[in-house]
Amino acid sequence: MNEVIREVLALAHKELTVGGVAVHTELSPEVPTVLADRVQLQQVMLNLIMNAIDAMLTIKDRPRTLLIKSARDAEGVLVEVQDSGRGLDPKQASRIFDSFFTTKPEGIGMGLSISRSIVEAHGGHLRAVPGSLHGAIFQFILPKTDRGA
Repeated sequence: MNEVIREVLALAHKELTVGGVAVHTELSPEVPTVLADRVQLQQVMLNLIMNAIDAMLTIKDRPRTLLIKSARDAEGVLVEVQDSGRGLDPKQASRIFDSFFTTKPEGIGMGLSISRSIVEAHGGHLRAVPGSLHGAIFQFILPKTDRGA
């Protein structure tokens, strides 16, 4: 999973730079192996990162930071994508994973719905919680394989 995260950060480098986003990673070397479609996991990560960039574009009063973590979890691998953006509107939070629901003027509302479907198809789950001070945290857990770490 850490390799997938690094690959997607390289793919999103230009957008992160243009958006003035400082990226921090805390990738645990202890994460177990997951059996998953690499391209689909890249799609999930890219969607979460691009959403984070979009959420921070209007932020002018604090640094735009993106923190991506991976860690061993009782179920397998936990991945967190945390931004310092505008956060989750409590009135809309329950709908953010619904198909065709968007808060973006030019969004179609499929990214988070597709991401959740991908994670669930791999036996995991995806959720969003408010950040401690600002922004949002998207977390997903994927089950470890029966073999290996």
